[in-house]
Amino acid sequence: MKYRLLAFVFVPLFVNAQQMQTFTLTACYDSAVNNYPNLHQIDLNRAINELKKKNIKTTYYPKLSLNGQASYQSDVTKVPTLVNIPGFSIPELEKDWYKINLDIEQMIYDGGLTSNRKKIEDADLRISDQKILVEIYQLKERVNNLFFSIVYLNKSRDILNILIKNLDLRLADANKAYQNGMLLQSDLDAINVEISSGQQKIIEFDSDIEGLLASLNEICGLDIKSPYQLKLTDIQIADYNFINNRPEYQLLSLQQEKVNSLKSLSTVKRMPVFVAFGQMGYGRPGYDMLKNEFDDYYMVGLRLRWSIWDWGRVMREKQVFDIQNSIINSQKATFEQALRADMRKKVSDINKYHKLIEADEKIVKLQENVLKTAASQMDNGTITTGNYLIEVNKKLRSDLNLEAHKLQLIYSKILYLTSIGKNQ
Repeated sequence: MKYRLLAFVFVPLFVNAQQMQTFTLTACYDSAVNNYPNLHQIDLNRAINELKKKNIKTTYYPKLSLNGQASYQSDVTKVPTLVNIPGFSIPELEKDWYKINLDIEQMIYDGGLTSNRKKIEDADLRISDQKILVEIYQLKERVNNLFFSIVYLNKSRDILNILIKNLDLRLADANKAYQNGMLLQSDLDAINVEISSGQQKIIEFDSDIEGLLASLNEICGLDIKSPYQLKLTDIQIADYNFINNRPEYQLLSLQQEKVNSLKSLSTVKRMPVFVAFGQMGYGRPGYDMLKNEFDDYYMVGLRLRWSIWDWGRVMREKQVFDIQNSIINSQKATFEQALRADMRKKVSDINKYHKLIEADEKIVKLQENVLKTAASQMDNGTITTGNYLIEVNKKLRSDLNLEAHKLQLIYSKILYLTSIGKNQ
C-alpha cells in the first residue's frame, strides 16, 4: 500500500507540471534582468556620453562672437604741431569711442586635449555601465536565494505530504486494530497528533512558498503560479581553477583605466595650442587712429598659447593619479584575496554535500527497512504506536536530509559559479 501511495502522490504533480510552463534558473535570470528598471540607465548613459562628446567635438568648430563697446576717454592721442603748415591740420580725436566687432576663432591644434577628453568620457560610460552590471549581479544573487528557497520548501512539503498520507493509511489500520481491542485510544490520538502537526507544517510551507513566489514574480516580471513550474537542474563544473569574472573587480579595472586617462590629460595640458583668429568691426575710431570718423576694419592672424611653466602643478597631478592607481591596485588585491578564500569554502561545501548524499542514501535504505519492520511489529502488537511513530519521523528526517543535501549540492555549485562571476 505504501508504494502505491508514493506513485499516487507524485504522478499527478508530474502531470500538472507538464501542463504548465516551466522556468529554469537561467530563464529567471533573463526575466529579472529584462524587468530591472535600472537596465534602461545603460541607454541613458550612452545618450549622455554622445551629447558630451559632441560638445567636446565643438572645440574644433569655428567660434563666432559679437562684441560691442561704447566708451568715453578723459584724453585722446594728440599729434603735436611742430611746424605750422598753411592749409594742413591734424584733427583731434573725439573722446567718445564706439565699436562693434565680429570675432572668429578656429582651433588648429590643441595638443591632444580634445581626444583625451573624449577618452575620459568613454571611460566614464564604461564605469557607469559596469555599475549597472554590479547591480545585476546582486539581482541574480536575490533570484538565486528565492528560487532555491521555493524549490527546497516545495520538496520538503512533498515529503511531508507523503508522510501524512502514510499516517492516514496507518490510522485506518489502527482504527481496525482499536475496534478489535488490539490498540488503545491513546494510540489513535498519537497518530492524529502527528497528522495534525504535519498539516500545521504544511500550512507554514504553503504560506512561505506563496510569499517567496510573489517576490520572485515581482523581481522577474513573471506570473509563476506554482512552485512545480520551477526547474532546478544539476550543474556540471569541469574544473575548479580560479577565475575572476566578478563585475566588481572589472569595475575597479575600469576605474583604473580612467585614472590613467586623467594622467594623460594632465600631460597634454602643457602642450602648445595654435588658434587662427579673425576680427571684423565697425566703429570710431577704426584701426586708423588719425581718422576721426566711423570706419570698418578687419584683422586675421595666428595665436599661440603655451604654458611653459606651471610651478610643478602637472607633476603633482600625476603624482596624485599614481597614488590613486596604487589604491585601486590594493583594492583589487584585497578583493581577489577574499574571493579566493570564498571560493575555497564553496568548493569545500560542494565536496561535503557529495559525501553527505552518499551517507544519506545508505541511511534512507536502512531506515526504510527499519520502518517496514516497525509497521509489522505494531500490527502484531509487539511495539507501541509511539515507537512506530519514532521510526516514521526518523524515515521522514532521512528523506528530508537526502533531498535537502541534493538541493544544497546544486545550490552550492550555483553559489560557486556566482562567486566567480559565471552565473550568466
